[in-house]
Amino acid sequence: MKPTKIRNNQKYRASNQVISKQIAAPITKELRKKYSRRNARIMIDDTVKVIRGEYKGITGKVSKVSTENNTIAIEGNKKEKLKGDKIDIYIHTTNVIITALNTDDKWRLKILEKKSKSKIKSMKEESKKKEENKKKEETKQIDKKKIKNKNGDK
Repeated sequence: MKPTKIRNNQKYRASNQVISKQIAAPITKELRKKYSRRNARIMIDDTVKVIRGEYKGITGKVSKVSTENNTIAIEGNKKEKLKGDKIDIYIHTTNVIITALNTDDKWRLKILEKKSKSKIKSMKEESKKKEENKKKEETKQIDKKKIKNKNGDK
């Protein structure tokens, strides 16, 4: 297949599931720790901060999401036309970071809190390592007590 056909299939003729993933943006470090994921899909009423481009530093709630262009409109961020009309400015999702998530939707919370299989595996391995370290520490403490008892008997 030619590269243009592949690109069209990936971008313009993509299914809704793929388009939904393309509207994702990275989340802050605090949210990463809470939900153990790096990014999330941007939805209306999420609070975002622009980190790149002309509008860098602007924070606000998302008012509109455009799935066609992978862009979002932020409340209060408008541009004035020559006739005096004010229109929304759309910013690409790769230029923003999510600072607060809209948690009204139970379905979204369920997805955010669901952990991937690889995460579950790594968590199990970490817990096994912690248990082994605890056992080693306990045996060291018991050995120290034995040595103290021997020194005390002399």
